[in-house]
Amino acid sequence: MKNLEIDILIRSKKCFLYFKDEKSFQKKIEEICQNLFKQSPLKEILKNSKFTTIAFTFTNNQQIKKINQHTRNKDKSTNVLSFPHFSRDEIEKIIYKNIKNNYTFLGDIIISCEKIDQEAKKQNKIFKNHLTHLILHSILHLLGFDHESEAEAIEMENLEIKILENLNIKNPYINI
Repeated sequence: MKNLEIDILIRSKKCFLYFKDEKSFQKKIEEICQNLFKQSPLKEILKNSKFTTIAFTFTNNQQIKKINQHTRNKDKSTNVLSFPHFSRDEIEKIIYKNIKNNYTFLGDIIISCEKIDQEAKKQNKIFKNHLTHLILHSILHLLGFDHESEAEAIEMENLEIKILENLNIKNPYINI
């Protein structure tokens, strides 16, 4: 998908735990995103935009804790933070009303590789699969999905399960 651009900033060497170097790490993240965007409804966003961009920052627990404190007033590290550029209504207009754009910036995603590694080990998951799930989860937040209510959580989780299943990744919500 040549109209999907992934900007990657790596702020922690802990991101290389499962990848030999920066180039292989970036290539894997781009591959994960390309595979995710081939799935519906993610592919719908690409139909109406010549270029769609997501900015990723990969960091560690200490750095994401500071960002979480500053942006959400939560004094703890987390696995991912998503900062959408559009509201869900705006995204739905772009997707469903065929509003054509030359450039669509979906937003920023900040990921703590350290936290994802800790969770994967604790939950007995494959790091790459857990990372893929959390990238998907973050992208869905950029597309206006949320899990503030039970109904929203069920909608978002079911979509995640379906998309991950298409990528041969087991349901991430089993045995959590």
